[in-house]
Amino acid sequence: MNEIGWPILVIGLLLVVNGFFVAAEFALAAAPEARIARLAEEGSTGAQRLLAILRSARSFTAYISTAQVGITLASLGLGMYGEHAIAEWLVHPLEELGGWGTAAAHVMATVLAVTLLTYFHVVLGEMVPKSLALLAPDIAALRLATGMRVAQILFRPLTALLNWIGDLLLRLARIPPADARERLISSAELEYIVEESTVSGLLEPTEQLYLENVLDFGERTLGQVMTPRTRMQILPVEATLDEVLETICEHGYSRYPVYEENRDHIIGVLYVKDLARLISQGPQSIDLRTLVRPAYFVPESVLLEQMLQRFRADHIQIAIVVDEFGGTAGLVTLEDLVEELIGEIQDEFDEEIPPLEEIAPYTLRARGDLLIDELNQHYELALHHEEADTVGGLVMAQLGRIPTPGERVVVGEVQFEVEAVEGRAISTVLVRLPVSPLLGDESSNSETDPVLSRENAWLSSSS
Repeated sequence: MNEIGWPILVIGLLLVVNGFFVAAEFALAAAPEARIARLAEEGSTGAQRLLAILRSARSFTAYISTAQVGITLASLGLGMYGEHAIAEWLVHPLEELGGWGTAAAHVMATVLAVTLLTYFHVVLGEMVPKSLALLAPDIAALRLATGMRVAQILFRPLTALLNWIGDLLLRLARIPPADARERLISSAELEYIVEESTVSGLLEPTEQLYLENVLDFGERTLGQVMTPRTRMQILPVEATLDEVLETICEHGYSRYPVYEENRDHIIGVLYVKDLARLISQGPQSIDLRTLVRPAYFVPESVLLEQMLQRFRADHIQIAIVVDEFGGTAGLVTLEDLVEELIGEIQDEFDEEIPPLEEIAPYTLRARGDLLIDELNQHYELALHHEEADTVGGLVMAQLGRIPTPGERVVVGEVQFEVEAVEGRAISTVLVRLPVSPLLGDESSNSETDPVLSRENAWLSSSS
């Protein structure tokens, strides 16, 4: 080795060491824990060790500290040795060929040496290793794990001392230590990941719809999804057999709440199969009081996830929702909860208006009981009102009275027009969305607009 060969070898080695620790740090930070856990379950020893590090705040901190110490030492070595070596190579050519004086040549050689070394350090020692590690962080973390275990043993005294000093400074500054749970992904972050995966083509719009519904499922309450009392098909306890049969034929449900005196006094639920069993015996009259099964009552503040567990545990499919005063607020069925996950379920006998349908570009027809949250989620809006959960409630809250067909309100950039009113409730509303600033009316379609593409999937699942 000559005077140039050894320095090149040492500088190259220091760059490799720096790149190794950079790649190890980024690979561990970006490694998907679920994939590492799957490899660990398949018997990979390296994955098992890596999973233990990911799930322990102390081990994770020690791993990152080792990488930081390695990067620091390699960078110091490059600065102390590499700058001097490169400057020595350049000073004589600058003196002889450039006509520089000795002092000026040394200054210029130092400047050039720092510039070249910084370039190689940033590109070869930082950017390239980081990019390679992020291409497949799980694979990179596994391949670099053995080298990092050796480095952890070598640097353990130093990293322990530095971590102790760092923790001491944090305590003096009254800064709480990092919580390992902060590395976990929240539901909002998961929704963002799902959306980005759909935009990039990794997920179909329908798959995005289902995943977002699952993430939102645990945050919604019965009061948001129940059938309100004004739309409940309910039977008085004194109803005759003909009246009961007429109601069943008209609406086609399999269960009907039965009340005494008023709707706030539900005494039970009539199952059509129980009635059919009785009719097969040939009676001319019935007593609903003896036919009904006990009603299941729940407050409207119960979360959907909790209600689903109750349905499964108690083997029921319908519950009466009560308000804070004990009155009947509405009813909820197992089908209602399933629809919150996969969209509207309509059989050949259903004649209900779909919750949302597109009637023109950027113009929708929405049912009055459509949740504001659903409209926000699926069309990336930010509608909100403290006193309303539904689109119909939002319009009435804005007007401050019972509206008439044709009345309009504007909330943000969204226009709502009352299309139909049933009694004192809004039946349907025309919703005019803001035109995409990037696409405009003419160029917008489901293939170029990811939002519309997703909504077509949602609309088709609801129809």
